[in-house]
Amino acid sequence: MKKENDEITDLFRTRLADAGMSVRDGFWEELSQEIPVACQHRRRILLFRVAAAASVLLVLAASSATFLYFSPKEDMEEAFTKIAVTNGGQMDGDGIRVNQLPLPVEPVLPKPAPKSYGMLSQYTEEEDSLSITFSMSFSFSSTTSTGNGNQYGNQGHNGYWQATNGNTESSVAPEEQSNVNTVQPKAVKKHRWAMKVQVGTALPADNGTYKMPVSAGVTVERKLNDFLGIETGLLYSNLRSAGQHLHYLGIPVKVNVTLVDTKKIDFYATVGGIADKCIAGAPDNSFKEEPIQLAVTAGIGINYKINDRLAVFAEPGVSHHFKTDSKLATVRTKRPTNFNLLCGLRMTY
Repeated sequence: MKKENDEITDLFRTRLADAGMSVRDGFWEELSQEIPVACQHRRRILLFRVAAAASVLLVLAASSATFLYFSPKEDMEEAFTKIAVTNGGQMDGDGIRVNQLPLPVEPVLPKPAPKSYGMLSQYTEEEDSLSITFSMSFSFSSTTSTGNGNQYGNQGHNGYWQATNGNTESSVAPEEQSNVNTVQPKAVKKHRWAMKVQVGTALPADNGTYKMPVSAGVTVERKLNDFLGIETGLLYSNLRSAGQHLHYLGIPVKVNVTLVDTKKIDFYATVGGIADKCIAGAPDNSFKEEPIQLAVTAGIGINYKINDRLAVFAEPGVSHHFKTDSKLATVRTKRPTNFNLLCGLRMTY
């Protein structure tokens, strides 16, 4: 076989001894220039791969170190404590030690009679019992009691254990296990009372003969629930016309219904009524000459919350004043149904 291969090789050498192939001018120069470039490109690709692998390892190491550094140590101890409780074990100060205790507790065998050797007995009465109690609480403490009364304590987290020499008993309160580290959510206190300081006005009447009335007052609102509230207070009004200034004091009663409640803006609807009494400005301010004037009101309000307790509000609406036996003409008699606007400050508490 080797001889035949040599013959074939000699045949090719003989036939192709003078064979040649012409190349273009500058081919060998270009090839000599491209070979180093290709080698350099290959080294660059290899370097990039090594750098990428090192970057990935560095990121993983940094992430693991950051997670371990910023992880709350108390949460990790709580997790290990829960594992120890689930497996019926104990936790010491250096870590988790799981000791599977027999459940149910083995019965206590009768104590054999002690053997005496002269004046000494084999064991004493104080060394008869060994009890281990494991339960969960918000603080971890450990107490070790021996027959001679010495105690050794250790403070930790979430439970306690106590040990003496003798028989072994184990008990874990299930209700305490279920309540371990249970954080009770804080009840958010809702503000049910609000005080409103307001000023208002309405449209004039009779081509300006009866000027725009001016009102000011203080009301208190009580929220019955998240959507419904009732409001009342005192409201002063000044009705002006040519040579006439009438002063009224009224008691408004309104029901406010919250339509939209957001973090910054509230929309609500209001409906109610008001009872006004002229207290000054009329020739006779008695109830006979100037009886109480009743009116109904309705409107839409908007609250803009500055903070949790302070807000500004605007309350455009419409009112209708009923006719009375008063002989004085006012803007309310010339324009019984009128558009008005109230605005002011709302303080919750």
